Parts: sequence; C-alpha cells; structure tokens
Amino acid sequence: MKTALLFSILYVFGTGLLALTGYGTSAPVINDTVDPSLSLIAPNGGENWYIGDTNDILWNATDTNLDPNSVYLWYSLNGGADYISLAEAIANSGSYAWEIPSVQSNNARVRVKVSDSFGNFSQVASASPFSITYVPPAAPEGVTVNIVNEVDALIAWQEVTQNIYGSPLNPDGYIVLYNETPYETDQYYYYLAMTTGLSYTHQNVARFRDQMYYRVIAFKDYRGALAKLCAELSPDSAEKHTWGEILQALATKGGVK
Repeated sequence: MKTALLFSILYVFGTGLLALTGYGTSAPVINDTVDPSLSLIAPNGGENWYIGDTNDILWNATDTNLDPNSVYLWYSLNGGADYISLAEAIANSGSYAWEIPSVQSNNARVRVKVSDSFGNFSQVASASPFSITYVPPAAPEGVTVNIVNEVDALIAWQEVTQNIYGSPLNPDGYIVLYNETPYETDQYYYYLAMTTGLSYTHQNVARFRDQMYYRVIAFKDYRGALAKLCAELSPDSAEKHTWGEILQALATKGGVK
C-alpha cells in the first residue's frame, strides 16, 4: 500500500516537471571567417605624382559584412620600411583625395586596410614604388640638328620657361641624349651632356655615324644630385650610360625632375 502511494506521488511530481519544461530553436548563427576581398588600383607602382597636386588613391574592397567605416590608409616614403597614417576609419568609397606631401621620394608606396564586423581584415600595399617629386619643367620645343664642318652635329632648342602645367618655371639646365635608334622613350637614350645653354655640339659624330637621334630634357635639380652624378660622366668615355640607368642611380638620392 505504501509502495503504491509512493509511486503515485512520484508519477504526479514527474508529470508536473514535464509540464513546466519547454525549448525553442534559434535562427542559424553565421560565423564569417573569410577576409574581405581587397585590391589597390592606384598608386600601384610607376606613377609620378607631384608635390602640391591632389591625386586619388583608388581601391576596390568587397565583403558581405563590411563595417560602415572600415578603411585605413597609410603612405611610405622609404619603400614600406615605415608608414605614416593618412586616414582612419573612413567609408569604403573606393577613392580618397590625397594632397601630395612636400617631401620628395622615388620609393613611395601606399597601403590600404579594410575589415568586416567579424574581425576579418585584408591589407595591401603598392605593388612597386612610385615617385613623389616637384612639378617638372616642360619639354623643350623646336629641337633641331645641323651638321657643321661636315662632321659635327649642332643640336639646338628653344628656351623652357614653364612647367608641364604652364606655370612659370626656369629650369636649371638641359640634358642632351642620343642614340642611333629612334626609341619611343627617353630611358633607352644615352647620356651625352649637361648644359645651361640652348645648344650643344656633338663633335665628330658624322665622321663615324650615318645617323643619330637626339633628345633634350629640361631639368630642375633641387638638391644638386643630378649635377653631381653627371659631373662624373664623360661623353668621351667608352662606358655609356642610358637615361634609365641615371634615373635609377638617382632613386636613392632624389631631388631632381
């Protein structure tokens, strides 16, 4: 009798517990572990950006969970060894108007970082260096070549008085380049001379060459690096130096455009 009564009490108590028990199913929890897709469009290497100009840094970032203000920008003047903060927590607009700083560099880079609401992030830097320099002089016009004394080539040109934007600028001098082949770009032409005048005579060239092509570059030597380097080069030397090689040698010195 006592056993039956005890069983009945336990049964009633147990069914009461079951009546108080409930459960539910939550919505699926999404755990995003994928970094945002990010690419830097510009500057991505090889550009010439000028002090005082405003240029757009361009990037492309996509992710399903990007934070509203998740983009950070930096720039470097020493190839990425050190970075300087440029913008923090800005919108992912894909562009940022950057007023170029007044420090020259032939080894500049930009870095961009973007993150999502789950803490995933991506960052990329310029694939190769770009240049920050002063606005260069305009290219000399009216370049002519005349043979003098049947052997000498007299190269002459008009004076440059402005920069590439048309603002007044007096160059420090002119670089004369030459080659037997009419390459499209200056970098493959050989260095011949530096002068402050508006002409230069390539002596005895017609005696040994049937044809020759010349190019003249106006330059502004802000730190004297180009003048110092070219002073070590002799047009009579058997060793020839292309304009590309000279620019590469200046990359660690800067100060010329």
